[in-house]
Amino acid sequence: MTTYLKEDAIKMLIRYQNLDGKEELTGIDGVRTIMNRIGSIQYDPLNVVGRNADLVLQARIDNYKPEHLFSLLYDEHSLIDGVDKEMCIYCTRDFGKFTKVREAHTKSVISTLQHRNQMGALDIIDDVKAFVAEHGATGTKDISIGEVRESRWGHKKLSSVALDYLYNTGELCIKEKKGTQKYFDLTERIISNKEYSPFDDMSMEEFLNWYVKRRIACIGIVWDKRGGAWQGHYLDQNDLRKKTLNHLVENGEIDLCKIEGISEDFYAIPELNQGLHDVQKGDYTRFIAPLDNIMWDRTLLEKIFGFSYRWEVYTPVVKRKYGYYVIPVMYNNQFVARFEPEAISKSELFTIKNWWWEPNINPSEAMLESIFCELNRFAKFLGTESSKKNNEIIIAVKGHIL
Repeated sequence: MTTYLKEDAIKMLIRYQNLDGKEELTGIDGVRTIMNRIGSIQYDPLNVVGRNADLVLQARIDNYKPEHLFSLLYDEHSLIDGVDKEMCIYCTRDFGKFTKVREAHTKSVISTLQHRNQMGALDIIDDVKAFVAEHGATGTKDISIGEVRESRWGHKKLSSVALDYLYNTGELCIKEKKGTQKYFDLTERIISNKEYSPFDDMSMEEFLNWYVKRRIACIGIVWDKRGGAWQGHYLDQNDLRKKTLNHLVENGEIDLCKIEGISEDFYAIPELNQGLHDVQKGDYTRFIAPLDNIMWDRTLLEKIFGFSYRWEVYTPVVKRKYGYYVIPVMYNNQFVARFEPEAISKSELFTIKNWWWEPNINPSEAMLESIFCELNRFAKFLGTESSKKNNEIIIAVKGHIL
């Protein structure tokens, strides 16, 4: 079993995720490269300075634009949105292998329908599917069958509930989006038969081996402790997960390793150590999405990076330590700060509301210059300019101006 220094583990993880930008990935081809490697990114509709999926990609890819992700999802259909750890975006090639996940998720969906008095939606499934088969791409406004009078939650039309249900089972996929409005079509019309195949011949053991190894690849290195890295159907079951991890280690499909100063065992994909001896190309700064892959397990994040983070979007204002939507700042493999941005539209400037340095960080001129460069890079991603007052906020350390 290999034991890595903590700084080496961090270096390999950052290199694997291309957060250091060493690979110089750009544009839509860069998205393809990253998604083929990490397999899945978390989707969240909240948009303060970009949605989470876009923030994940812009941190790894130069000249990234949200249109690139949109095209791969709804034009090329090489990516697809569906349940993984939560609602995620993943490679369409994996759609068939997610059959067991969709089946498990459907059970929880039915429980929700019962709670919301929407079980009548199941009685019109065939009618709704026939409507989509005849009319093609269908949004909730295009079809109106049944009404849920008793429910205060979710859709008011049973046909809208049925569309969502068929989407969760995998019988429908999102063909396109107009704003936030989804338009569904039959899955077999959108993706190839090979990808749509339910993989009925895949045993539970084969599925678990694939799914556990795939989840490790989403991050690069994990431990066997309950947390965000193992969130989702099957993976959150401790005994099942442990048995699968042991099998993968015995077969040489994943590496068992240690990180100096941490007692727990770690599991890494073999490709991780390829970046151990890479030379960093220069200083870099990246703004990390609150739901970035490396942030999924925040206890693990704190153990490895020494960085404590809590997403306070759903925390009452009086209980927040920092702010509503706070973005971590990474400089040369270290979290050095975090900031709260003002909500933005393309007609406004990218403006920082609050900036907090991490304890014991005294920013050098090189660090500040790197951060200022990233401010401009981030503003370019947003399609706007960086506010001139940002620099004044950033160089304010403990009330003093450097």
